Amino acid sequence: MAGSMEIEQKELFTSGKTLFVKDLKTGQTLDGPFALTHMALKTFSGGKFLQAKLGDRTGRIAAVMWNGAEAIYPTLQIGDVVQVQGVVELYREKPQVAIRKIEKLNDLDHLDPDDFLPTIEIDTASTWEELKTVARSVKDPWLLQLLARFINDTPFVEGFLRAPGGKQWHHGYLGGLSEHTLGVLKNCLVLCERYPFVKRDTVLVGAIFHDLGKVLEFNYSTVIEYSDVGRLVGHQILGDNKLCEYAASIEGFPQDLLMEVRHLVLSHHGDSPDAARPPLTREALILSRADDLDAQMNAFTREILKARLNGRKWSDYVNLIGRYLYDSGGEDDMSRLAGIEDV
Repeated sequence: MAGSMEIEQKELFTSGKTLFVKDLKTGQTLDGPFALTHMALKTFSGGKFLQAKLGDRTGRIAAVMWNGAEAIYPTLQIGDVVQVQGVVELYREKPQVAIRKIEKLNDLDHLDPDDFLPTIEIDTASTWEELKTVARSVKDPWLLQLLARFINDTPFVEGFLRAPGGKQWHHGYLGGLSEHTLGVLKNCLVLCERYPFVKRDTVLVGAIFHDLGKVLEFNYSTVIEYSDVGRLVGHQILGDNKLCEYAASIEGFPQDLLMEVRHLVLSHHGDSPDAARPPLTREALILSRADDLDAQMNAFTREILKARLNGRKWSDYVNLIGRYLYDSGGEDDMSRLAGIEDV
């Protein structure tokens, strides 16, 4: 598993990266390693140019290369760590790197992979303890055994605590999956109190398990990208498979109870076209709404804080949702924006 392997190997790296995106200023020359998070070969009147984005744990910045783009393009792939020489210029009032030279780095022994992935300050140990505290409140003995299988699956838990919660829209940074899971769980606690007639234990277990498939859905060595199984199967099915694997290890686990929890995992995307199943129980309805609220709140907050950082009330146009967002104020921790925004 990529996540747990990286945790075990982290101490082997001594980072040689000292230049970070957040420190780049207009007019500055640069020569340093970055993750290639996006690239495309585009046409202009003089031929072809390379349009790219460079990233590290502090953020991302647009980049462009006008000379030699056709020759260099086939030698690069998204996710490569590249050595970049160039200068930071201003384009449409935003910083952009004019690349003079770019090449893939093959010797990465001196670099820490975590320096290239979006990161914010998350206390994953505290998050994990909070999640386990809620898990201990479950009363159904079968569901408690199911939770124990997950909690004691140490290699998988390591991946769960490291994994991002998404690639682009929400919780797209290391530790984002556990943060999102806890957020959904807390939403479910409130909703179960509001609607006390629903099966609280089933809802809480569904919340804890709903995104387990994301541990396998993403690769995250230098950039967050979908794995092959993530694209072909998807995290809803992968999570259902993991749930069934745990249940199969518990002799006599009730199949009707398993079916109900499986339905929560498979329907947590609500009425979205990409949902494996639409919610058909009240418990599934609660989970799908709790999940969507936490995801959207994370994404809205990121876009609004990006605008606030630049002294604006309105965000840039957000293509994924087809609208601008307005900053109505609030007591936000601006440090949470570090590493997940474009400079």
